Amino acid sequence: MKPGRWVRILLGLGVYCAVFVVACAVGGLGYFHFADPRKSCASCHEMTGVTSNWTLSAHSTVSCRACHGGSLTLDVHALRSHVDRIVRHFTGDPNKPVRLLARHVLPLHGSCRQCHPQAFADWQVSRHSTTYARIFLDPNHNTTSSPTNDCLRCHGMFFEGDISSLVARTSAAGDSWALKDVGRAVEPAIPCLACHQVHAPAGDTRAAGLYDHRERAHFSAYLLPTASVFQGGRAVKVSKDARQRVCMECHAPSAAHQLATSDDRTPAGVHEGLSCLDCHGAHAHSATASCSACHPADSHCGIEVQKMDTTYLSTASRHNVHTVACLDCHPQGVPAKAQPKL
Repeated sequence: MKPGRWVRILLGLGVYCAVFVVACAVGGLGYFHFADPRKSCASCHEMTGVTSNWTLSAHSTVSCRACHGGSLTLDVHALRSHVDRIVRHFTGDPNKPVRLLARHVLPLHGSCRQCHPQAFADWQVSRHSTTYARIFLDPNHNTTSSPTNDCLRCHGMFFEGDISSLVARTSAAGDSWALKDVGRAVEPAIPCLACHQVHAPAGDTRAAGLYDHRERAHFSAYLLPTASVFQGGRAVKVSKDARQRVCMECHAPSAAHQLATSDDRTPAGVHEGLSCLDCHGAHAHSATASCSACHPADSHCGIEVQKMDTTYLSTASRHNVHTVACLDCHPQGVPAKAQPKL
């Protein structure tokens, strides 16, 4: 057989092998992208706990790839995550749990927006849509209290590292700071996943929960404690609403558990026992329409409460809507409720 013929045969075999490899690769990628995740990537033992939670969650009818991307996705971050998990599967600690990393958060944040546009829009107009720059580069705050690691407990829960790797002081007076990664300036410091656990069981208070910065894990609202709050020596009645427990993990009183200390806004006075969510929207957190929902129909004195000075912006105001009591406005005693005329 002539040498030229051998060359053609080998080239032909090479082409057939290449086509076979490409076909297998495309077929494999297509299978992993379109197949039931429980029969493909989610079947790995590392994913057992995550998959079990997902099958019981409100998102059980949503495919994994809708949030995490599939093998054919064009999302570089998603592909990197998938490759990382494959590498860990063969080289990592089989008992090491799968963790949500900072680089996963923003893509998932976008997935939330696609399915929950109204909730996302409400969040955008709320104070919880604040960015790393607005929180950590505030000169007024930083002059009186320098950023510490505890700041990350509520602002920057998903940041991987300590405060020294996030910001740096640029002036001796402490009023000028800079982010070490300027690209983080516009990133949300409190994204959706800070308060929502996507894989939480259905009916679990709309998957409300807290992402703990130190533990790198979500904790269901039902697992969080109901805060103990005192007004002097008197125990304040705190709502049993599990969602409020998430709010109070950040909007908490000082170590002495005294009402209205630190960032505490526990309802007291005439509103004692109410839940945060009784007045504040779940995502916009606006309480603008909450007064008209109860007053003046349920007002005991008949005064239009929306015209009262019940500002919460000044903690010194005795009419702070979170703690206002009848005697604040009626120091001589609460008058009897007017009887309707017949």
